[in-house]
Amino acid sequence: MWSNLVSNPRRGLRLFGMFLLLLGVGALTLPSLGRMDVRGVSILDLELMRTSANAAEQVARLGPSGIDAAKTSIYLDFPFLVLYGIALSAACAVLAARAAERGRATLASAGRAIAWAAPVAAALDAVENVALLQVLNDHVDQPWPGIVFGFASAKFALLTVVVVYLVVGVARTAVRVPVR
Repeated sequence: MWSNLVSNPRRGLRLFGMFLLLLGVGALTLPSLGRMDVRGVSILDLELMRTSANAAEQVARLGPSGIDAAKTSIYLDFPFLVLYGIALSAACAVLAARAAERGRATLASAGRAIAWAAPVAAALDAVENVALLQVLNDHVDQPWPGIVFGFASAKFALLTVVVVYLVVGVARTAVRVPVR
């Protein structure tokens, strides 16, 4: 999937560029998230609302301008989720190649498999966003809050696996092990 990047001698620099772009797009959401926070509602509150009663409460707390801010944040999340899916997947692939180069075959094999978790998480995030837009359009009854919660939970689980792999992988590949 990432063979051109993995074999590129400037792979670290390219990966760094991907993460800078990711941070730039993520920064665009900060004003909207701030307007939501003023009303006492975070994006995490919306993603984990689960019940219709909680959905109705969150939407009421947001009010019209907070709902507009939340929608703006969600619309900006679509390019962000594409970018994090690509960047995290690429990071796993590059780390897997680094692990293979340093004699960590198990870590390399895991990385190639885990690289697929990031785009799957991004796809789950997209479905979650569509359901969340339904809730913000005053469809607070089930199944929308449940769909948001279910897809957000699965997304967070997959992203946790990816981040743990990256942290452990960087630590484990910091020292070169001779390849036999």
